[in-house]
Amino acid sequence: MVQRVGIDFGTTNSLISVITRAGLAKCFDDTGRPHPSVVRYEGEQVICGKKARDKLEKLGIGVLGNTVRGPKKLLGSEHINVDGRIMTPVEAIADYIKYLVADADDSDIDQIADLTRAVVTIPVALDGRGRQTLREAMLNAGVYVETFVHEPLAALYGYFKDQPNTRDVLAYYDGKMVLVFDWGGGTLDLTLCKIVNGSIVQVLNRGNNLVGGDYLDDAILSHVTDEHARKFGWSAESKLPANPGMRAKLITQCEQAKITLSTRDKINIFLPNYFQGTDEESEIDIWLTRETLESICNRLINQGIDEIDSLLDKADVDPQTLALCLATGGMVNMPVIKNKLTEKFGVSALHISEKGDRIISEGAAWIAHDNLELALAKPFELAEARNSLLTVIHEGTRLPQRGESIQKQQSMYCSDPRDGKAIFTFKRPQMVQKSAAADPRTNYGSLVVEVNPDFPPLEERIELTITIDDNLILHARAMAEDFREPAVEEYYDLEFSLVVKKAADDSSEKKTA
Repeated sequence: MVQRVGIDFGTTNSLISVITRAGLAKCFDDTGRPHPSVVRYEGEQVICGKKARDKLEKLGIGVLGNTVRGPKKLLGSEHINVDGRIMTPVEAIADYIKYLVADADDSDIDQIADLTRAVVTIPVALDGRGRQTLREAMLNAGVYVETFVHEPLAALYGYFKDQPNTRDVLAYYDGKMVLVFDWGGGTLDLTLCKIVNGSIVQVLNRGNNLVGGDYLDDAILSHVTDEHARKFGWSAESKLPANPGMRAKLITQCEQAKITLSTRDKINIFLPNYFQGTDEESEIDIWLTRETLESICNRLINQGIDEIDSLLDKADVDPQTLALCLATGGMVNMPVIKNKLTEKFGVSALHISEKGDRIISEGAAWIAHDNLELALAKPFELAEARNSLLTVIHEGTRLPQRGESIQKQQSMYCSDPRDGKAIFTFKRPQMVQKSAAADPRTNYGSLVVEVNPDFPPLEERIELTITIDDNLILHARAMAEDFREPAVEEYYDLEFSLVVKKAADDSSEKKTA
């Protein structure tokens, strides 16, 4: 029997994983590393992955000449101009996903993977438009998205499935708070969770796409080239130009230096014929120390730590009370970040994943294998005129999968139509299992509906329709019976719960490879 796959479509790297018949996680990687998220167009030829990355001549994320680096960052764009070719993000992403699928198919000797159906991970801050674009791109590549799941949530489930007995681990953490985050090349994604009766329930999410490791790689490259210029006394006018294709090679060395300095105190970055010159002036030969690296990345690291503090402050959670802090992604292996995290969370609670570049993909594969369902973590509430709260969708409501949706309708009456507007304010409890009237709330937002100001109070009826689609986007639509001008809003920042108890009972002895 073939298994649905898990796909981690990342800004920097991407990976497809599947659970084998033996209950092991198998990753379809590129010689032990995930595939670089790069697409290059040379005439009619499409080049992806490492081969495309190795040909890069410019720094940055996005469209770089005839190359798209990190196509995930373009999910909110209408069109992109790739070396004069007008494309949509859907086309570029579909080309890349086709490459991933083809590579996985070639590597799937035992034919265990159903590469047409996948659980796909997404950042916590990816909006409705981005999710729809990603679903369309996946479909164009021949992949049906069975469900989306937040990247940190997938990582946490992958961690639990890595333990000798998943059921016992879930029982140990029951009722406790857990923080999981993915600090990778493109983003820092955080999810605060609580384990409740065998389910992983999201309490609060937060994401920042400006503190990823790719920005650090660029900063290292700038430091290296600046040091070379100082070494030879170059000015802005006398600085030699780089040879074509050499920037890509240097950025690769900078990325590797960042990784190596996690275990060593210094490293030499050497690249001959980098500049268009002669003798030593043409070659990069710079020693980079861990201390220098930390000074280069200090501002970026502090921004990331501030994001963690902001999430915990908003949830009113003391970091020392967390039972587990699961840190994944390449950035968390830097000693300076490890030290800051250890100081904040303590040695016993902090776990830095040794498989940070694949745990999200493996977690998604386990979710697919175990047929897990997502449910709404907190009730979706409507604030009424008398300051009471009406639950429109209850917590624990099963969320839609591919091709499904759920819809709730509610009739309301405008209590004060004098300004010609009725305002619907939507809320949810700040903490899971805390939905009493006095418990603190967080606003989703408001929906303003035009009503007839000449009607008396409580006379004009307003029909409210709440729909959650298979992209896990909530659509609120309201219309007054007399004016009949619909008002629409959408909310993507729902918190989910991953119902895992039964799956853990059924497969508690399985381990990942």
